[in-house]
Amino acid sequence: MTKQYDVIVVGAGIFGSCTAYHCQRLGLRTLLLEQFNLGHSNGSSHGKSRIIRYAHTDPEYVPLVGDSYSQIEELEQKRGEKLWNKLGLLWAATGNQVQSISGHLSKHNIEHEVVPGNKIADRYPQFKFDDKWTGLIDPMGGVIYANKWLSAYQDEFRNLGGTIQENEPVISHDENDNGTVSVNTKSGHYTTNKIIFTVGCWITKFFPNVNFEIKPISLAVCYWNAKKEENSQLLSEKNFPVLIAKDLEKKEYYFALPDTDYPGAIKLVLDDGDALSGDMGHPEKNNQDFIDKPGNFITEHIPVVDGSKPYKVDQCKYTNSPDHHYLIGPVSSKNPNILVGGCGSGSGFKTAPGIGKALAEMAAGKQTTVDVSFFSPSRFEKSV
Repeated sequence: MTKQYDVIVVGAGIFGSCTAYHCQRLGLRTLLLEQFNLGHSNGSSHGKSRIIRYAHTDPEYVPLVGDSYSQIEELEQKRGEKLWNKLGLLWAATGNQVQSISGHLSKHNIEHEVVPGNKIADRYPQFKFDDKWTGLIDPMGGVIYANKWLSAYQDEFRNLGGTIQENEPVISHDENDNGTVSVNTKSGHYTTNKIIFTVGCWITKFFPNVNFEIKPISLAVCYWNAKKEENSQLLSEKNFPVLIAKDLEKKEYYFALPDTDYPGAIKLVLDDGDALSGDMGHPEKNNQDFIDKPGNFITEHIPVVDGSKPYKVDQCKYTNSPDHHYLIGPVSSKNPNILVGGCGSGSGFKTAPGIGKALAEMAAGKQTTVDVSFFSPSRFEKSV
């Protein structure tokens, strides 16, 4: 028997869970389908920590982050649960990038501070930068408790009457003459007015003929201990800010968080990785270069940390569009009932609540609260 929904969301990572919640909140009968078990580690939404920050190189991201801050404050009050920790963000970069980011933040009246690289250690003694670097301090930066965010949005979706079905991969979807979409899964058949794909690296599987040219990669997520036991407290949430570091001369970009995942070990990762296999699997082992480079960065710039060998290495799938901006909206102008939310790796977790709200508003035929036209997939449509 075919079941009818107003919206079907495919993929229950953070994008999909936020989207389904907001669809249901708008009164749309919503089904959330997940090909694996909930909370699985096969995609990009698992783990305990992510970064939240206002600071971005493009101003279009700032309002989305603001929407997320508002939503999380509301959700914390509703659930009586701490979902993030305000630590401050340090963005360190060579060249003029910090000045550009400062300009974006100033236009949105976002509090921040710019400091010379050789003065960063006065604020954060863990770090060592010279005058080739400039630092930007975003006091609203912090650590997201990622697994708690994911569970919270799924719980609240269910509380509103939404349906989640895990271990149910979508096999195919087809547009019908009456404007609805038929969805076939391993276990059932459904029809829906709108379908929203929030499937991470599997986006190319569902849209092989769309000109997204997406090449997902496997990140080596490295964790590093202090050199000396007495310095471990410098790596805790009380003392260690979240960090974005961009050496524009070497074209090496890093992000780091305190010891939220593993006590006594910061997370510091190079923003680069190995290609995934044809079935979107991780390599058996990441290229050693993606471990050595973070180690060298640590040795040079975070001397209290042992950069000789990571304490642990996890893997995470990382999916970006060719221009490294999100995909939010109808997959193409020819398919208004098929939407996508994706390509958020590196910055998407913190904006997921705002992205989910925007996708739900689109599905309901409403104007979006935040203007997300900058992220429209139509920018990749081939001109005829």
